[in-house]
Amino acid sequence: MGDAVTPAEPRWLTEVRLRSARRVLWLRHLWSQHRYADEHMLAISHSEVDRALLPDRELTAAEQAFYASDDRATDLTAQIAALSGQPADDRLAHLTATLGLSPTDTALFTLTLASAADQRIARVFGYLLDQPEAADPTPALAMALFGLPGQPPGQDSSLIRWLLAEPVRSSGDAFAWTTGWRADGTLLPTLLCPAAADGPASWPGGSLGQVVDPPQGPVLRPAAVAQIAAFVQALRQDGGSVLPIEIELAGPPGSGRTTLAAQAMAAVDGRLMAVDGAAVAARPDPYAVALREARRARLDGSVLAWEHADRLPPMLLESLPPAPLTFLSVPAAGNVITRARSVKWSVNCAPIGSAERTAMWTALASTPPPAAVTDWALRPAEVMVAASVAAAGEQAVGEVCRRLLTAATPELLTALPLPFTWPDLVLPADTAEHLCEFQGQAAGRRVVLDDWGFSRLTPSGRSVTALLAGPPGTGKTMAAQVIARSLGLDLYRVDLAEVVSKYIGETEKHLSEVFDACERAPVMLLFDEADALFGKRTQVSDAHDRYANIEIDYILQRMEQFDGIAVLTTNRKGDLDTAFVRRLRFIIDFAPPDAAERERLWRIALDGAADRRQRPLVGKLDWAGLAGILDLTAADIKSAALAAAFLAHGDGGLITERHVLAATRRELAKQGVVVRPGQLEHR
Repeated sequence: MGDAVTPAEPRWLTEVRLRSARRVLWLRHLWSQHRYADEHMLAISHSEVDRALLPDRELTAAEQAFYASDDRATDLTAQIAALSGQPADDRLAHLTATLGLSPTDTALFTLTLASAADQRIARVFGYLLDQPEAADPTPALAMALFGLPGQPPGQDSSLIRWLLAEPVRSSGDAFAWTTGWRADGTLLPTLLCPAAADGPASWPGGSLGQVVDPPQGPVLRPAAVAQIAAFVQALRQDGGSVLPIEIELAGPPGSGRTTLAAQAMAAVDGRLMAVDGAAVAARPDPYAVALREARRARLDGSVLAWEHADRLPPMLLESLPPAPLTFLSVPAAGNVITRARSVKWSVNCAPIGSAERTAMWTALASTPPPAAVTDWALRPAEVMVAASVAAAGEQAVGEVCRRLLTAATPELLTALPLPFTWPDLVLPADTAEHLCEFQGQAAGRRVVLDDWGFSRLTPSGRSVTALLAGPPGTGKTMAAQVIARSLGLDLYRVDLAEVVSKYIGETEKHLSEVFDACERAPVMLLFDEADALFGKRTQVSDAHDRYANIEIDYILQRMEQFDGIAVLTTNRKGDLDTAFVRRLRFIIDFAPPDAAERERLWRIALDGAADRRQRPLVGKLDWAGLAGILDLTAADIKSAALAAAFLAHGDGGLITERHVLAATRRELAKQGVVVRPGQLEHR
């Protein structure tokens, strides 16, 4: 096998070597000129002092005369001139033109790149600067090597604006002639390639930017794509806008904002690069990371899309160099402060409907769309995740979708079991009828509101909400479980201990997450002890009262906008805010059971109980008598029946009236009811 061929170095690096070599000859010539005896023994020679006092034009003229008279210098000058006939450094030329580098900027930048590419050149720079060690190139050295007039780069230089290079010294006069500069080394691998013949340049940025190609499948928002594409195309035909264009894509995460931007750019033969603003904000130097990503997009000819733009540090976007076009993904319009002088346009990424979800699924999976996709309010990103597990079956898809919808609220919601059915619920006839009416509205709301067109009567929200009010133990939570099971919904109880926060704004944030998740998922929301959250507003006497009232106002507003099914329970209805009560669709009062209902509850709890061998566990009981003398709630009866079973197990026999009465005494004692000796005794 032959020896590996080392690729030629880029022209700019060769030019730095040649110009440095020619300068070395001139300095050696100067340093060898001693006009005074024994002056070489001095730290600063007399001749050096004389040269320092000469005007710059005389010294420059002497240098040019030397280059014309010295054979070696003349040869180097010829080689430098011959470089102009070689293929240009396309990548360096593209960078300087795209980022607006001046000749002075370009000269200094190439020196900093050469120093980073070869430490031996850094030592040469030290020699040229008359220093005993390697040195960073200075503006003065760049001017001398390239024969450029002018001033050193300042704070407004493109080198600083695009983080291409920066002064080593941050304090004092950082932009002096003699200050050393260093390049951003991330650009070096690309610029060291001798030409673009090996393919398009891969311009480095940070580690966050990703080129986004439009995904396969249907265009979900064709009207918005067409509008954005027409807008961009019109600006291009007119030579571009004087002001930067910022297109705000408003919608929740997963709503397809980045996909919309990619499809719009593809329609105008453009390319999109997306950067996660939240990841940028988490870096130690967010501005430097963001600037490198903006620089990469500019050099690639890509349009930048800032995902989670609202998470970026304040004013960061305004401090970046303006781009002709930028996309900003935000939860809601106006969430981000951007540059004041710009053309702003907002696009609302509204939820997609069942037809769009079905079309997406059909393009991504070979199986028919499951109910979770057609019926649940999934976002485009969630449909894509669901389609990735299509091979596992409809049940697996449903479980994945359920996890996706509640992923943001694991600590805020608790799933309740649904073991009860309507026969287990013992209530007065009017209460049961009222509950059935609530269930009917929850089941038929889509047909009445959408198909029948009655959504015009509910402009603020489409929720079906019910308040179940009554003493503890009267079956309010059980009724919610029965209705959820009948509707085929999961029941999630809001954990008020996690939702309510002492920090301003946190309670509202938690509730927003709860409502957002539960109005898209097939769930029913349960607020137990709702008076703790939906209490009355108070007179404002201090800042705490003011913020408490703001919190309640938000809850009232968000509850009215809720597009789901919610049940609230309370045993203190009078403590609820009247404005909130007015917004509820149903208010259903629960009362303690009467004697007939208590007898039915006792029978449900104990009558016909048997062990695994089907042996009866309950002896003869006076059901009517138990119901008549024991004024208990449904929850009390359940607790007493369970305690009686344990007592009978301890005695090794059947559950008798003695066990039931003894368990009842214990239950009443827990509630503070004093049972005198002789009362509730078995006779």
